[in-house]
This record gives sequence, structure tokens and C-alpha cells, in this order.
Amino acid sequence: MEGCGLQCIKYLLFAFNLIFWLAGAGLIGVGVYVMVAYGVPDVLSLLSISELLLKGGAIGLIVVGSIVFIVGFLGCCGAIKENRCMLGTFFTLLLILFLVEIGVAIYAFVQRGQFFGLINTGVDTLSAVPYDSQDQAIKTLIDFTQTYLKCCGMNATDNWSPTPDSCACAANAASSICTNGNYNTPCKTSITTFLEEKVMIVGGIGIAIGLTQLIGMIFACCLFQAKGKDGEIV
Repeated sequence: MEGCGLQCIKYLLFAFNLIFWLAGAGLIGVGVYVMVAYGVPDVLSLLSISELLLKGGAIGLIVVGSIVFIVGFLGCCGAIKENRCMLGTFFTLLLILFLVEIGVAIYAFVQRGQFFGLINTGVDTLSAVPYDSQDQAIKTLIDFTQTYLKCCGMNATDNWSPTPDSCACAANAASSICTNGNYNTPCKTSITTFLEEKVMIVGGIGIAIGLTQLIGMIFACCLFQAKGKDGEIV
């Protein structure tokens, strides 16, 4: 029974790390795409965020993705090969990642006010430029924001003159959010509300990832100990 249980842990650990390895490859791919894709900086220019910051974030994704990729590789090989050195290295790196994530989560919680302040400042800056004077990429992004979030204008509904078509209420829109055929909520309010709602989802995902990593570390410990005692997992 013990041997069967260890075999289950072994293959569960392999499956866990295969997903982890693929996630690392995905992060690297996203980071490379952001670094080279045409027009991506236009997205962040809506909030007056520099291309330097964008590329810094992309480099961060590549670095984190590379670490996750290596950790996943070590975990896969350590589980299948039953190699104590790889399992120990996997556990150590996963523990470091886990502690870093806790630190980042605490920092993000403490600095959340500053983050929303940057968003509000960026929106205020954008509202000072007439809609017709924006370049096409920014117009497209403004139109998407106004249509998706059912809002009009950046920090006030009278920011734009003339009012763009994206301010017009959809046919199925509730009358309470419309005035004279246009949305009656500025996008600054809608963006803040949207982000506040998504923070809870991101937090839940972060907790799920942390628990998954914790389970991975426990499995690695079990295999490491079994290999040390028996010299071979039966």
C-alpha cells in the first residue's frame, strides 16, 4: 500500500510540474511578445505609462517564466528519475518562489492606494486631450473602454465634444445608466470599480497558486524522504 501511495504521489508530482513547466514557457512567450509586438506600447499610453516600464515588465515576465520553467523541469525529472538532488533543488526553488510571492502580495496590498492613484492620474491626463486629437490606437482603446464598461468620457461625461459613437447606450442598456442616449458614468469611476472587483479574483487565483505550490513541496518532501530511506521507490 505504501509503495502504491508513493507511486501516486510520484505521478501527481510529475503532472503538477508538467503544468508548471508549460506555464513557465507561456510566461516567456508573453514576455517576448510584449517586447517585440507592434503597437503594444499604445495600450499603456492610455495611462501615460512609459515604454520603458512596459519593457521592464516584459523582462520581468521572461525572468519569472525562466525560473518557473527551470523549476518545473527539475520537478518533472526529479519525480520520474526519483533523483534526490533534483527533488531537493526543486523544493528549495519552489520554497523561494513561494516566499517571494508572499512578499509581493504584501507589497501589493500595502501599495494598492498608490496603484489606483496612478490610474486616476493617467485618466485625468488623458481627459485633457480632445478625443479627435488622439491618435487612432488610443481612440480604439477609448472606444473599447467606453463600450465594454458602459461609460462616457474619462473623468467627466462631457470630456468629449463632439461625443464619440462609443458613448451611445447599447439597445439593451438599462435606462438608469443612460442620459439622452449616452452613458451617464465617467470611465474613471467605471475603471476603478472594475479593477477593485478584479483584485478579489486575482487574490483568489494567487491563493490557489500558493496552495498548489505548497502541495507540490509536500509531495517532493515525501518522495525525497522515501528515496532516502529505501534507496528506491517501489
